[in-house]
Amino acid sequence: MDDDDKKGCMYLDSDRNGHRPDLRYSRVMGKMSDPVMINVKRPVYQLDDLPNCNANGDMGLEATAKRKKVSKLKWSDVKTVVPAIDWLFTNYNWSEDFFKDFVAGFTVAVLNIPQGMAYAMLGNVDPTVGLYMAIMPVIVYSLMGTSRHVSMGSFSVVCLMTGKVVSTYANANASANYINADSTAGTIVDQAVSLQPHHEDTVYTSIEVATAVTLMVGLIQILMYVFRLGVVCTILSETLVSGFTAGAAVHVVTSQMKELLGVKIDNHNGLFQIVLTYYDIGERIRDVNFATITVSFITVVLLLSYNMYLKAFINKRLFMPVPIELITIVIGTALFQFTTFSEDYQIKLIGEIESGLPDFKPPPVNLLMNVIIDSAIIAIVAYSITMSMALLFSEKLKYTIDTNQELLAQGVGNVFGSFFSCLPFAASLSRSATQQTVGGRTQMASIVSAGLLVAVVLWIGHLFQPLPRCVLASITIVALKDILLQVRDVVRVWRTSKADAAIWIVTYATVVLVEIDVGLLAGVTISLFFVFSQGIGTGVVVLGRIPETDLYVDMDRYRQAVEVPRVRIVHYSGSLNVTNRNVFRDKVHSVLSRYDGQLAPITISINSGKETVVRAQCVVFDLSGMHYVDSSGLTMFARLVDQLNEAGLLVYVAAVSGNVYDCMRARQLGTVQFFPSVHDAVEYYNNLEELRA
Repeated sequence: MDDDDKKGCMYLDSDRNGHRPDLRYSRVMGKMSDPVMINVKRPVYQLDDLPNCNANGDMGLEATAKRKKVSKLKWSDVKTVVPAIDWLFTNYNWSEDFFKDFVAGFTVAVLNIPQGMAYAMLGNVDPTVGLYMAIMPVIVYSLMGTSRHVSMGSFSVVCLMTGKVVSTYANANASANYINADSTAGTIVDQAVSLQPHHEDTVYTSIEVATAVTLMVGLIQILMYVFRLGVVCTILSETLVSGFTAGAAVHVVTSQMKELLGVKIDNHNGLFQIVLTYYDIGERIRDVNFATITVSFITVVLLLSYNMYLKAFINKRLFMPVPIELITIVIGTALFQFTTFSEDYQIKLIGEIESGLPDFKPPPVNLLMNVIIDSAIIAIVAYSITMSMALLFSEKLKYTIDTNQELLAQGVGNVFGSFFSCLPFAASLSRSATQQTVGGRTQMASIVSAGLLVAVVLWIGHLFQPLPRCVLASITIVALKDILLQVRDVVRVWRTSKADAAIWIVTYATVVLVEIDVGLLAGVTISLFFVFSQGIGTGVVVLGRIPETDLYVDMDRYRQAVEVPRVRIVHYSGSLNVTNRNVFRDKVHSVLSRYDGQLAPITISINSGKETVVRAQCVVFDLSGMHYVDSSGLTMFARLVDQLNEAGLLVYVAAVSGNVYDCMRARQLGTVQFFPSVHDAVEYYNNLEELRA
């Protein structure tokens, strides 16, 4: 007897001779190349032995737990909350980065003028609000955000969602119009507010409702940061966001039809609102303003022609993109400033634009609880859209994004902006791409852009008063072209995944036919349904051993794998819970009943009263793929173990994760023994058989 036998240890040899080959496959021939030998010799461990083993396999060393120290607030924590302290005041390379950031900031500022004014119209507020959104909250985000390249400010979908809330609760204009309609009636003034669809006596202006939404959105995002809910962006998959934004773009286009056609259209809400809107357009087709249509058509054609045929050619030869939208606005403003077209053909203009920065004014807090549900949806949508862009740039340019810090940055930015007449802000897809393309390095580009827009608001903004509203609407339509064409993605998605295609179609159809927030809820619901259904579906396969190795693989996939005599190895992947416990039981019974002429039949009883013939003497459960088990699933597994034990089978559990192992040990599963690997369990059983022989 050698020293190892004297120690009473069972030793694991990968091929019973102390070595196994490292199997590597030739990419050309598809056959095994010359193997590199791996020598393995160690005791056979049970899982309970591992905490007390050192690197040499000796027993007796106890694991020590490290106490968690309560850390005090450090300067690094401050830099985490305000990342600009690090990148701006410590590591910013003024000589190399500032010029590129300045060019990017100037370009983004130029784009912000037409887009901000156009998107503000979607929010049912004055066009200058869109410029405010690119100043106040953007400065906060540039100091607290972790993305270097996203361009924050107005975004069409977010502005449209806010505009729907504004149209619901803003009643100042409607009340004023009602009073002016019949000022001779003695009781009209007293009844004006009471006739509005609100129970409150307070009259709210559009900007008051908008700022209340912005404040609530910011507070919700800060609350999400406190509870570390940055992972919420993972719920909204790329497929869901694509379907959602494409459907929301249809709402944006529909909302701009009255400006493009110069016709008055009633507002519709709820089911089939888009269908009803286009039905109204058909009913009033004779009332359209052909001069407005002509201006809209010319603007759209010119913008599309440039973007499709000239943009790429010209931009290759210039160090910054041509601001075609700004040029369009300047030409439109000049044309209608020095002509009488608007008066002659009743073309609606932007009208009065106030100069200067907005006054500090708190939002109406009495309205906050009324808009909390809409604000929660807007908060999630704005955050998810921003994170999708931020993660895209971070992966492309190899830097990290803190998802929770992004919540704080956007939340504080929205809270700050709500006191300065701002709508909820988010990342713009087009402006962000431009900022990165022209060479922007950091959020210094956003600071430069905000500074330039301050000058625009103070001294230039009022010059755009003669601009036709249909020109801004045309700019919005053209800017949404790529988002509208995302409908073509459904074909590609269908070929890749039928489940993802179903998510896209349901989200898009619900957004278009019902409502934006309902569509988002429908998309999230069906996404969770597919995740839930896939969790119910369990993967149970029988493993076989590749000869002369310690590798155990699916026998249905690898022909060279052979089953270990008298041992049935069952691999399970997935969670085990109340939803799939019966499926797990049935599949395990199915694989245990497979015919193998070398194994003696053993009969076990199933709860349904049927009997299943099992040809094995030991069952090894490979639970390396089980990441979660609840009490119901654990109860089902315990019953299955009892059935196998009563039938005379040994039950081993191998490669179980730590949390699942703790649950099973707490349940005290009879005679079950736990092993760190499948090979440990197999060798342990083989050694027992040799001792019995």
